[in-house]
Amino acid sequence: MKFKVSSGDLERRLSVLSRVIESKPSTPIWSHFLFETIGDSLRITAGSQDIIMQTELSILDSEQDAKSVLPGEKLIAYLKTLPEQPVTMSIDENNSMVIYTSAGKSSQMGESADQWPQNSELKEDSISTFTISSQSLLTGISRTAFAISSDELRPVLNGIFFEIEPTTLTMVATDSQKLVRYTRTDVQAGINASFVLNRRPANILKSALDKEDSMIRIEFDSKIVRFHLPLYTISCTQPEGNYPPYRTAIPTNNPYTLVINRQNLLNAVQRVSLYSNTTKLIRLDVGSDSVNISAQDIDFACQAKEMISGEFDGDSLSIGFKATNLTEVLSNLESEDISIRLLDSVRATLVSPSTKHEGEDELMLIMPMKV
Repeated sequence: MKFKVSSGDLERRLSVLSRVIESKPSTPIWSHFLFETIGDSLRITAGSQDIIMQTELSILDSEQDAKSVLPGEKLIAYLKTLPEQPVTMSIDENNSMVIYTSAGKSSQMGESADQWPQNSELKEDSISTFTISSQSLLTGISRTAFAISSDELRPVLNGIFFEIEPTTLTMVATDSQKLVRYTRTDVQAGINASFVLNRRPANILKSALDKEDSMIRIEFDSKIVRFHLPLYTISCTQPEGNYPPYRTAIPTNNPYTLVINRQNLLNAVQRVSLYSNTTKLIRLDVGSDSVNISAQDIDFACQAKEMISGEFDGDSLSIGFKATNLTEVLSNLESEDISIRLLDSVRATLVSPSTKHEGEDELMLIMPMKV
């Protein structure tokens, strides 16, 4: 295997792919990259137990199609120090790699491609597919990922649930204390299907989408999900099990609404919660035109209270929340004002932006704590 490639292009692609590599991979070979020359293209693959990421870039003077597994950490560090230039890479039948640059050369040993684990493939007879804009997908992941559960006993909750309907896409995440439902009404999928995107692939995909402005094609079956980006393909396995019926957790009769400035409430909660006890309980006393936010820690004889304005259309009530849960919910909304819908102090509270963007609907649920 011998070819010429841009040092800058190669370094950038390898740096992105390296996000897939775990610090302590379950299979040692997954600390490497799989290089494959196919005509005038170089395909590079990085993998872990639950995610595979690939990219292809153009090469010159490729002598023959071949493949080899090469260690990546030293290669990336070496390429980072090079000024932009074409470099020639040569890998012999013993997987010894030599890189020729304008100033010299470097060499290191690789591994046989035969040791690379076989990638799982989608079943052709059961593939579902649809497209979505990169920014819509990025927004959906960003708005829901914080609510993903960490419960190892329920792995299906350790990801984002994608529910696809002919004209809508709904993304859901929950950890039983809070739930987020983000819906796009501008996705023309034309199918009824669903899948779960695990936390780690979701974070890697989010990073890869950050600077994208394109349509993303998504393919999936009952076990694998594959995202086709302009420069990268990301494939990941789904957790086993069925996602719970999240709709049953969302109350349909929360008649009392508090309209309040989101940032003012967030700032007050963050300040007051500094004086809460180990449970991080904060108390909201809601009146017709104001909210009193308070917390105390009897063991350390400290407490705090603040009042901010708001409009409430129900009778006065008191309700408690875990400060970290409420802070996360408020931090992941963008609307200047929000609507908080309540029934009483013990049942689920609904939070939504007062102003909605075209093509999206957002709802967050948070469970109260006993005051």
